[in-house]
Amino acid sequence: MENKPKILFIGAHHEEIEAECPNIAAALTLAGCDVTILNPVGGWNWTFIRGLGENGRERTIADATAAAAQLGCKKVIWDYPVAQVDRYEHEIIDRMAGFIAEYSPEIVFIHWPRDTHADHRLIAKVSRHALGPTLNILPGSYPDFKPAVEVYAYQTGVAQAYNFIPDLLVKTDAKTMEMADRCIDCFNNTAPRFVPAWKQNFHTKAAYWSNLSGGEGAEALKFLGPFLPLSGFRLKEILGDRLMAAPVSELYHCNQDFWL
Repeated sequence: MENKPKILFIGAHHEEIEAECPNIAAALTLAGCDVTILNPVGGWNWTFIRGLGENGRERTIADATAAAAQLGCKKVIWDYPVAQVDRYEHEIIDRMAGFIAEYSPEIVFIHWPRDTHADHRLIAKVSRHALGPTLNILPGSYPDFKPAVEVYAYQTGVAQAYNFIPDLLVKTDAKTMEMADRCIDCFNNTAPRFVPAWKQNFHTKAAYWSNLSGGEGAEALKFLGPFLPLSGFRLKEILGDRLMAAPVSELYHCNQDFWL
């Protein structure tokens, strides 16, 4: 594929995409996309990272970069502290707008704005802001910039993404799950006590959504805009039959705000 579609995942901290929706990232790289994972939160003030010693930051970055590479993705991690990220909101907006303007992704995946984790909610808010008036935020000129045509929210932990009712499902298969498992195993060097739970998280979600995907494992997405395309979804063009609409049954009549 000559002009690879550019895809951006924005996850709060360094293992976010790898532990939450690795099969979607893997499916996109297998489809020939140029995929970058941006993690604004370094999280170096986490107790477990501080406990790694003076080189804990470097080891964590190395593991996270290796994990992303197993999915075929590039990794960018910034240094904002996980428990104090709200103090840097405006700085992150400016920096993220610059990143988006330079990378110019077609499709962006962000946190579900109603996530129960404070850093996830703030990064979702900042992401949506930076994806809107991108060029108006920045002082420079970006003549080649094109705004993202589609923005989606991915699902974090099953107890985190409050009221996450999917619009779309991305089917997993043996290849994407193998890539996901290899990816999360990269964190055994610096976060061995978390790896089993992270792995269980995406395996459990894939199995759960198989109830709606015709028996195949799947990871879930919410469509966030910026507008409903009339000529079809770009993501569908890229993923083909791997992407399907989440079906609604008589047991599943609800939207993000109300039971109907």
